[in-house]
Amino acid sequence: MKLLTLLLLTIIHGFNATAQNSFAGDWEGKIGNIRLIFHLTEKEGKLTATLDSPDQGATGLACDEVTTKEDSINITLSIAHASYSGLLGADKKNISGTWKQGGQSIALDLSKGASIVSEVVRWQTPKPPFPYRSEEVTYDNKDKSVHYGGTLSTPNGAGPFPAVVIISGSGTQDRDGTMFGHKSYAVLADYLTRQGIAVLRVDDRGIGKSSLGKNPEKLTSVDFAADVATSFAFLQNRPGLNKKRIGLIGHSEGGMIAPIVASKNKSVAFIVLLAGPGQKGDAIWKYQMQQAFERPNLSSADKLLADQLVNAVNDAYKHSDNMDTIQSEIKTTYTQWKKNVPDSVENKLLLTRGPVDFLKFSNSLRNGLSWLKYFMNYDPAILLAQIKIPVLAINGEQDIQVLAKENLAAIDAALKKGNNKKYTIKAFPNLNHLFQTTTDKERPYNSIDETFSPIALAYIAQWIKAQ
Repeated sequence: MKLLTLLLLTIIHGFNATAQNSFAGDWEGKIGNIRLIFHLTEKEGKLTATLDSPDQGATGLACDEVTTKEDSINITLSIAHASYSGLLGADKKNISGTWKQGGQSIALDLSKGASIVSEVVRWQTPKPPFPYRSEEVTYDNKDKSVHYGGTLSTPNGAGPFPAVVIISGSGTQDRDGTMFGHKSYAVLADYLTRQGIAVLRVDDRGIGKSSLGKNPEKLTSVDFAADVATSFAFLQNRPGLNKKRIGLIGHSEGGMIAPIVASKNKSVAFIVLLAGPGQKGDAIWKYQMQQAFERPNLSSADKLLADQLVNAVNDAYKHSDNMDTIQSEIKTTYTQWKKNVPDSVENKLLLTRGPVDFLKFSNSLRNGLSWLKYFMNYDPAILLAQIKIPVLAINGEQDIQVLAKENLAAIDAALKKGNNKKYTIKAFPNLNHLFQTTTDKERPYNSIDETFSPIALAYIAQWIKAQ
């Protein structure tokens, strides 16, 4: 879901001429063990900037503007509702400053001359030369409010070839789906193109070559679906592609967006849902919040009591996208629940105590409240029941973000209700949310060297070619 990794997309406001030479360069600091690296480059009297968070697998995040006054600098991160303010030291090699996000202030000092970041290269990461054509492409939406950058990979030969648009999952991701050295979408695109299928993968808004657009704090999955519709139209106008065999592949939230697009555009030939939601949005969100706030291994009775609080607290996001209204509801909900729950029981149930952490968490979501309200009220079954084209829905049984059993069953039920005769449901026993092979649900993604299960890649390609 786009909400969960909103950190690091920036708007930076203009340097004055006297300070530009001092601030130009690479600046590195740490928040805990997470490195942040600002790259500031002077060009034609102005500074442009990009931001890396190498420990989170994010590089080249586009910055728009920068402001300074004498030796002070301010960086505003619009989409994350965050900012950085600092003061340049007398030696011009250090900045002492503060990172602010979600109502919290954290000291962040930067040093000039970023350390060399050695990118982790996973064994499946595609490397040229490729046995197909790989082309950088750019295009705009209809009103020119968003500019997109992506990569179109096309099999060699005249075609016409079937084609797909890859729809990204949670967070702001580049076209390759870069995370912890893994480039999931690049691996998927490489495999499919070698199998004779053209693939378009696109930078999300605000990263790489794609612009952020207007009012980023108001974006919802409907806006992201409009982005995908623009990408689909781009493919329809490309020579060498079979216009009757262009489909969508959506991962995680992308598996929610694909049916939105397909339900409105009858030219979509098929959709592939990779760990896509079948349950209602609020059910998925509440499950994730239970994992975040509740102690593990509770008895059935204790789990029920803890769920009552966590579920009710999170209903506030379903009811409103106004922060004051949400926080007021959270306080009221907690007070009512607490009347019958002594401190000893609360400590046994929760990883936190009191409403403070619930309120802090709500602050961290401030810039995505419109997205979250839409997501929590979204029922995939409604649109899935309208889909008559071929559908492939797959998930891994080691997925702890979008549970395979519950969500695949819900997708199956919705498609069956709509009398769709052309769908396939498949659960892979040893795959996680990123379709990496593992037998440990809790194993971190970055500790697994495999990027995308070859078995799953082959299954997806074979299914598409059979349509």
